[in-house]
Amino acid sequence: MQYIQKGRNMYSSPKKIGSMEIKNRFVRSATFEGMATEDGYITDKHITLYKELAEGGVGLINTGHAYVHENGKAFDKQTGVSDDKYINGLRKIADVVHKNSKNCKVALQISHSGRQSRCLENTIAPSALEEKLTRKIPREMTKKEIIDIIDAFSQAIRRAKEAGFDAVQIHGAHGYLISEFLSPYINKRTDDYGGSIDNRIRILEEIYNTSVDLVEKEFPIFIKLNAVDFVEGGTSIEESTKVAKRLEKIGYSAIEVSGGIWEVATLKKKDLGWKPTFLPESRILIGTVNEPAYNLPYAKEFKKVLDIPVILVGGINSLSLVKNILNNESADFVSFARPLIREPNLPNRWMNGIGNDEVDCIFCSSCLSTVVTPGLQCAKLHSK
Repeated sequence: MQYIQKGRNMYSSPKKIGSMEIKNRFVRSATFEGMATEDGYITDKHITLYKELAEGGVGLINTGHAYVHENGKAFDKQTGVSDDKYINGLRKIADVVHKNSKNCKVALQISHSGRQSRCLENTIAPSALEEKLTRKIPREMTKKEIIDIIDAFSQAIRRAKEAGFDAVQIHGAHGYLISEFLSPYINKRTDDYGGSIDNRIRILEEIYNTSVDLVEKEFPIFIKLNAVDFVEGGTSIEESTKVAKRLEKIGYSAIEVSGGIWEVATLKKKDLGWKPTFLPESRILIGTVNEPAYNLPYAKEFKKVLDIPVILVGGINSLSLVKNILNNESADFVSFARPLIREPNLPNRWMNGIGNDEVDCIFCSSCLSTVVTPGLQCAKLHSK
């Protein structure tokens, strides 16, 4: 059924992130693949995945997060960018995207797991606060270790550029190390990296400034950021918008708005005794019922204070919703994770007026069961 009128639509119009022009407003949100070797090297499964995404019409692809340091590996079969030995393999991803698309851009998402590692016994974090899902108590980082991690992020950004990526996205959300520094719930430090917002942002400021010395300002560095942590005493929307404005001033090129940390999955509604601003009932527990565009209220708050692009991820389930978000200037880009696992050709389908208005994905999250074996795919689709 043809439902898209002829003519230019906002979702198909280009827009820049820093110096990088994105051909349309569709972004593939970073999604852990579980496709690397045990040592972090790229495999043929990666190449197939990113070839399909590039051919599918998305304007920007963010890869699954790659660890910047051996002590920051979150999962088995996670991609590595912690050493120059990974550059040649990573270049295959950049190359396959550029060769199999008409001007699709690709960014390498980079991360450090901090206290949220499922594969490391000994973890580090800003403070020695138990991670309630894994029951691990991390060791508080020394200042020297913080400086080492700043260098690790900066070197990872250099490697991404050398491998041919168009940009880098830092994973600053979901309770990983950068998110831990930003969160007043997790970061209890009393030195230059804890306490005030300026101190908790300091690690991101130093990563950016050190990286610019290696790759120059023209290379876009942007970030995925928690609007809220969904835990009492954690990051609030009031704080996160201040953080975002500060990051814009530092030089970050865009903000992708998300929320939550792992241990929210251990909480029960009856135990919370509170309700954060803007938190839909269905998002109190990770993995429960999905509301359409559940991060939209947060994105609107970010748009009020930012001049750099805002990327909205989470529950984007129809083209009508995309149009409303973009036409109302609630966000500059819409980002998809689960829908593109099931349907990598979704952007082309919508832009060519094929099929219906809705995504095929039903947001059941059964894809999570595939990330180790056989590697990221829609479990429902492949069980047929």
